[in-house]
Parts: sequence; structure tokens; C-alpha cells
Amino acid sequence: MKNGKRPTSGKGFSRRLVLAACFSAVSAAAFLSPRVAAAEDGDIVVGALMPLSGAGGPFGQEMLASAKVALEEINAAGGPLGRKIKLVEENDETNPEAAVRAARKLVDVDKVKAIFGTWASSVTLAVAPIVQEKGLVLFSNSGASRITEIQKKGHVYRLEPDDLLFGKAYAEYAAQQGWKRAAVLGLNVPFTQTTVDAFKQRFNERGGEVTSFVTYNEDQTTFSTEVARVLSDQPDFVHISGYEPDITAILKAAYQAGLSTRFFVPGFAVSADLIKNAGPAADGLLLLEEGVSEESPAYQRLAGHLGKDHYYSFGAQAYDELVLLALAIEAAKSTDGDALAKAVREVSGPEGTRVTSFADGVAALRRGERINYDGASGPLDFDANGNIAKANFRVSQVKDGKTAPVGKISEVQF
Repeated sequence: MKNGKRPTSGKGFSRRLVLAACFSAVSAAAFLSPRVAAAEDGDIVVGALMPLSGAGGPFGQEMLASAKVALEEINAAGGPLGRKIKLVEENDETNPEAAVRAARKLVDVDKVKAIFGTWASSVTLAVAPIVQEKGLVLFSNSGASRITEIQKKGHVYRLEPDDLLFGKAYAEYAAQQGWKRAAVLGLNVPFTQTTVDAFKQRFNERGGEVTSFVTYNEDQTTFSTEVARVLSDQPDFVHISGYEPDITAILKAAYQAGLSTRFFVPGFAVSADLIKNAGPAADGLLLLEEGVSEESPAYQRLAGHLGKDHYYSFGAQAYDELVLLALAIEAAKSTDGDALAKAVREVSGPEGTRVTSFADGVAALRRGERINYDGASGPLDFDANGNIAKANFRVSQVKDGKTAPVGKISEVQF
């Protein structure tokens, strides 16, 4: 990772000189204090920083449950370097201020070796500098393109597709359906602009036209004017780039006005509560969801533990993050943050023996093989910044209060 080195102490001594000067003292201390050796042989502490409440609460609960499935598998296989993983859970409340407090506790008090599971982009943007300052690794489930700038400093990996990939995926599915005219309703926040820009570019390349782009504000509660405006051009579909509360209100506004069209929204903004609260206004709603490898052994194991009647998009990512971390520790033969930041790429391919579990991966590493972990969320090939280089997506539709898959978009790339 570029610029991923931990800063020196600034005292004028190199690490090599300090180690050389203190070698005898350290050796003697090891005999006098067996706790030194014990600390290296003990559990490896990892922080799960997730939205267990707030707007991301339903997804955070799924992520934590999925991470615990991975934790059980890793520890049952003996753990990396023969050491168990200990998970310390913190709730970021889908709030950057709460997340910063929790992150500081994890790094300063719990002494975690890595953090994973940040979901809201605002949380990841707030927490990443803290983690980078400590020289640790952070795995994120956030999509904002702005995060890439922070990733250039190193140590931050994202399993969630970038907003740009989401925008292109909306356009690819519309092209598959032969839709030529689109309108956009967008929440006035950064992720909307990047998503919509990517959507418009790819949609135009596929022969489509965006007839209107109407923005609205976070505190807005009525949408009758905006809905009438975008539907006046008679688009084939309307993409809503927003979150659950505003999408719910927009759907209700259209339904109450007797206006009908296809609405296409991000899956991360739709929960069972939205479908219930919107009632018949949600019928026909199209969702673009993060892809998973539904046929992979990793996803099958995860769904087998948690129930096969649900689609675990963020759960699959959290599961993979912990497995990737454990394999990276084994490959690096260390819990040092710089070593782990490098090893994440080494165990995730694309070259090497394909493995789909920690047990298979650690066995291959101990045979001296290079591995390529393909997880529950799919192949995990990272670009130079630590982003997923290409992503798969699923499209689902709400009908009679339930969602069902209706299409896929494969290998969307930057």
C-alpha cells in the first residue's frame, strides 16, 4: 500500500539500532518475565466495529452474526499461528462521533490488531485516520468514493463496491431491459453525485438518456413536487439515490398521487421495515444489491448457519473480512499492521491455490503454497488503493411484501 509505513518515533534512533542495543536486556527480561512469551502466544484480539443500532442497525446485526460464524470456523481450525482469535464488539451507532469513541477504545484499551465492519461511509471516513495512525488494518463495508483518497495512505481495504460501480451497475441492468429513458431523484449528499455521474456516463454509452435529475435535502419530508417533476417526462424508470426514510416517503408520495413507474433503488436502503411501512407503495420496487457467491462453499456454510431464507450481502462481506485477516496473519507470520496490510493482497489472489475457507487456506500456507481466497462475497481481488477491482450485483423486486431475485449484473469494473 502506498505511504502505508508507520511513522518513526522522531527521537533519532532507528528500530534496528534500538533492537541491537537492547538485545541483551530483552533476552534477560524474557527469562525473568515469562509473561512476555505468554503475550505472544495468547489470543489475537480483533475489533468488530459495526452499526448495531441506528440506520444501519439491521445490517450491522447481520454482519456481527456472520462474523461469529467465521470466528467459530477459524478457532475450530486452530487459528492463525496456532492462536485463537478473540473478538471485541463495539457499536458505532451508525454515527461518526460514536464510532470515533469506540475506535479509540478498541485501539487504546483493547489493543486490537485490526478493526473490521465499518458500514456507513461517514463512519469509515472518521475512523480510518485513527486506525492508520496506529499502523493497523481496517476492513470497511462503505461505498463512498471519497474513501479512496484515505486508502491511498494505506492499510484500508473495502469489500463493498465503490459508488462508481453501483452507478454503472444501474445502467447495465437498464440496458439489459432495453430501457432508454431514466429520471433521477437524489439525496443531496456526496455519494449521490458520484453514483449518478457514473450512472449517467454508462447509461449514455448504452444508448440511454437521463431526462431529469432532481435533488432533495436530508430533512425533507414531502416529495409530491419532486415526484411529479421526474414523472412528467415519462421515463422508463426512476432511480432514487437515497436512504430508507426518504425512499419510503417518495414511494408513498407517488402512490398517493396515483402516479406509477419503476423505481430502482440501492438495496442498502431497503429493509423489511421499509417494505412494511410503505405497504402497497413498495410493490414492484427494484433493488440493486451487492453480489455474493451464492454457490460457493463459503456462502453455503454461512447461509447454513444463519438460515437460507435470507440474502446475506453485508454478512458475506463481514465473514470474508475476518477470514482474510486470519489468513493474512498466518501468511505474514505476524500481527504487525504493516505486515498484515501487505499480506492481505498475498492471500486474496488472483494467483495461487483457490481456497474457500480458513482451514483450507491455512493448510495450504503451511505447505508453502501461495493461496487465492475466494469468499462468500465473491473473488476478492483488490486494486492499488485497496478497493474491490470488479464487482457482481443482484437485482431483486418487491412483490406482495417480499423480495425475490430478478436479475444479475456480473463483473462491473471501473
